[in-house]
Amino acid sequence: MTDPAVLPPAGAHSAAGSARPARVITGDTGAVATPTRRKPRSHGRLAAAALGVAMIALSASWFSAWALPFAVLAILLALVALLSRRARRDLAWWALGLGVGAVACSMFWVTMGVRAAAEVVGR
Repeated sequence: MTDPAVLPPAGAHSAAGSARPARVITGDTGAVATPTRRKPRSHGRLAAAALGVAMIALSASWFSAWALPFAVLAILLALVALLSRRARRDLAWWALGLGVGAVACSMFWVTMGVRAAAEVVGR
């Protein structure tokens, strides 16, 4: 079989409804028509990014209140990932939980700072 595969005209639609042309691969045995396919998009990136930011925020919030903006960012990214239909929902839920924990730890430090400032001003 050294004859190239017969391809439909460029404007014709196949049974699958795809009008993308097929690419022809030539080799030792002749030409073979294979349909071109696009790589599927990775939809877990936003959830993974939210989880990474949440882990960093939680780790940093054990030591200071400066991680509060990162915790809020992690929560926002997790919520956006949960609203996305194709996102990795398990990662997004973990990011949301760790982000809430980071907010709680950061708020502890904020409360301690406010109490210390009130004692200094009250003297």
